[in-house]
Amino acid sequence: IKYMVLFQDTNGLAFHSLPLMLGVSEGNGFIMNSLAIPRKAKQAIGGIAKLVNEKSAAQKTINVEYNQLDPLLRTTEEFKDGDVNDESGYSPFPGNINQLVFQLKGYNKVLERTHGRMPDFVNPKYTDDTKTKFKKPTRLECMMQDFPNVLENAETKKVGYTQLAAELCFSPVKNSVSDGVALQEKGIAPATAATGEADQYNAVRLMMKSIGCKIEEAKQVEYNGIKITPGPAIVLKPDFACCPAEYGIKFPTPEKVKISARSTLVCRGPGITIESLDLDGALVIDVERGEEAIVRDLNISNDGWVQVPVGLDDEDEKLAMRGFKIERKDAKYIEVRREKKDDSDDDDDVSYAGSEYTIVEQFGCALYPIMSEDEMAEEKQEGCSMM
Repeated sequence: IKYMVLFQDTNGLAFHSLPLMLGVSEGNGFIMNSLAIPRKAKQAIGGIAKLVNEKSAAQKTINVEYNQLDPLLRTTEEFKDGDVNDESGYSPFPGNINQLVFQLKGYNKVLERTHGRMPDFVNPKYTDDTKTKFKKPTRLECMMQDFPNVLENAETKKVGYTQLAAELCFSPVKNSVSDGVALQEKGIAPATAATGEADQYNAVRLMMKSIGCKIEEAKQVEYNGIKITPGPAIVLKPDFACCPAEYGIKFPTPEKVKISARSTLVCRGPGITIESLDLDGALVIDVERGEEAIVRDLNISNDGWVQVPVGLDDEDEKLAMRGFKIERKDAKYIEVRREKKDDSDDDDDVSYAGSEYTIVEQFGCALYPIMSEDEMAEEKQEGCSMM
């Protein structure tokens, strides 16, 4: 094992960027690599900055909390106006979203030297600007993003960050519906269950559009005051494509892939390739590992799956937080399974025919035998491998 990942458990988009972060870490020899997003000046999110000691010239690349960043910058000549947006419309200091990749060799070396001790601090939360009353009991804290504080000498140059657009990597689910409504009215991402799910679909749409797929955007809807773009709802399981680089392999002729605004597409299985598809409704493709399915000249039109609003008083708490339920009116299913050669219940006695298939509702899905080992190795090289 070469790397360790720490991620914020409320951020479902975190894993889209993981292969990219691994590539950046491997290419630069980073001991620590932080995922960052473009950040507006004074936005309530920590900024990543390179700090240089004027006397010793020692440097560190580290997260600086947003309430400390502006005062710190004002002490310098270069940033005497504090944290302000540059010509890009964003702060020069990208926002840290606390997804970290550690190189274990360097990480363990530091742990052996420090015995795991990290600098701690007190971060009090006050009820108002007078700072005379605590909002809640305060405590000693130490943060994982402060790891660069314990690095020494050449180690300090092995810290960096990978920056992506927020819509591809950051959509936490951490707020109630009422809090989310209040944030959205201020132009701030609400970070609710509804937006977390909608942003998952949106990230996939953006990646498919980037390679040339024709994806129609749905009109914005509102669930219990939270505004989202509901679709099309596209779910590509990790075993279908684990990173953006693999989308070009899975959709080799993207200009022939068309998905309407009201559609739902679900793909599971590494052996799926979609060459040409016109979808207006719901389609589920489920291919067992070790088998292959190539979708070619497939036209689907059905009533599909529909989002039906539910109120905050719904007895199912999960649906109340989400704001809607899915009514599965109609769908087409493509399933590819290996056939058993006998009907024994004992799995140890069952053999499979690698070139035989069980096909459910094929609908124009052309099937080809399993790739050879050499072909599989070649496809893996063209894609994005996990280090």
